[in-house]
Amino acid sequence: MLNVVRERMRAHLMAQDVGVLSVSGGQGAWATPVRYRVEGLELDCLVPRWADVAYHLEQNSGVQLVILESPIPRPGRPLCWLEYRGTAQPVAVPIWGGLLPDGTPQALAGDLYLVVNVRPKRIDLLDEGRGWGARETLDF
Repeated sequence: MLNVVRERMRAHLMAQDVGVLSVSGGQGAWATPVRYRVEGLELDCLVPRWADVAYHLEQNSGVQLVILESPIPRPGRPLCWLEYRGTAQPVAVPIWGGLLPDGTPQALAGDLYLVVNVRPKRIDLLDEGRGWGARETLDF
């Protein structure tokens, strides 16, 4: 059963490539949309250097990423989302392929973005289409 849940969560992660990354800082919570790439159940997230999240990651490596199944919810359509909690560490030598927005020169990538690798501590998959409160959880 655990492998079925793990594969369902991995498939959900693979089907998307954008989520909202949040971190708590001295003055509250901070969040920003990020692009991500999946490696197993770990994520490499592209964080804009101008975002407050990038600064607060230096003080607190605990993060939460929320990933909607569809970026455009529609009336009457059940929501499905993944809550991914983990620990983020900057990637010293990032692989930019598949992360950068179109038209961003790789030569400028390091000045514009920070790549953080996020290792999961807990992943919850919530699917209203399977009933209210339907949740599958993996703890690491």
